Amino acid sequence: MRTLFIILFALTSSSAFSNEYSSETQTQNFDLSFDDRISNMLLKNTIGLRYGTPSKKQILPINTKEFYYQRRMEPFSGTLLTPLMELSVSQLNVGEEKGYVYGFGPAIHIPIGGSSGKLNFTAHGKVHYLTRSDYGRKRYGGPVHWTYAFGLKTKLTVNTFASYVWQHMSNGDVYEYNPALETHTISLGIHF
Repeated sequence: MRTLFIILFALTSSSAFSNEYSSETQTQNFDLSFDDRISNMLLKNTIGLRYGTPSKKQILPINTKEFYYQRRMEPFSGTLLTPLMELSVSQLNVGEEKGYVYGFGPAIHIPIGGSSGKLNFTAHGKVHYLTRSDYGRKRYGGPVHWTYAFGLKTKLTVNTFASYVWQHMSNGDVYEYNPALETHTISLGIHF
């Protein structure tokens, strides 16, 4: 009988401990900041579509259509600055001709108004490889170019967004011709 009492006491104590631990874990999860909750979710990947038009008049009609993927890294300790790495493939349309541009580089997001704000400052810098750099009346000098961009991004839902960035692309005077292409670019995307 005494053994049965000890076993029942041990089981009920274990159950009480388990319930207390479960309650404590739920409380800890509830107390997590927005950034910590997002970090625990699977929203570290982003895909998006960008469309850009030149900010200045060009000798030929130009636009860009871009598909990009970003991987979110851990925010820098003690800051709201979130680094990302970006891969992109875009179509550069110059007049009736088109070429493709492959890009890779870092990006950042900084929430405006705290971690729960819907508006973010965003920026990126990439190295690009152009499959075509000569479009007749419009020449970009060579295949390797660099871009930098900055703008604003806003959340539409918990995992969708829209953004605007101003982007500058040039070859940094590596080639004989270095016509910069500056674009106003809008994008829509999804986090997953």
